[in-house]
Amino acid sequence: MRRIVKVFLISMVLGLVGLGASSTSEPWGVFQGFPFPYSYPNPITCKVNPFNGCGYYNDPVMVVLDHLFWLGIAVVGVSVISVLWNRFALKESANQPTSYQTPPGNSATTN
Repeated sequence: MRRIVKVFLISMVLGLVGLGASSTSEPWGVFQGFPFPYSYPNPITCKVNPFNGCGYYNDPVMVVLDHLFWLGIAVVGVSVISVLWNRFALKESANQPTSYQTPPGNSATTN
């Protein structure tokens, strides 16, 4: 259970980083989003958006879908890295000689 929580928390952070990276502005000043575009120019008949003032609005559903996409990518990435890390770490510990290890409960003195 601890491992699932750890993977989920790391994935949340990486998902937010991916969302932040995907929301950087284009060279012409538009925030498009990737893979789902969530920023659209306001039509002339609409009021100016009070949050950005430049005539663009963000679709909240597409922002959530974009975050879920990056969260999914992060969960898969963190899970694969975790599995590979555990596989190679277990392989290294199996290669260590056991002559240096004493079983628990046994002391170095013999009677």
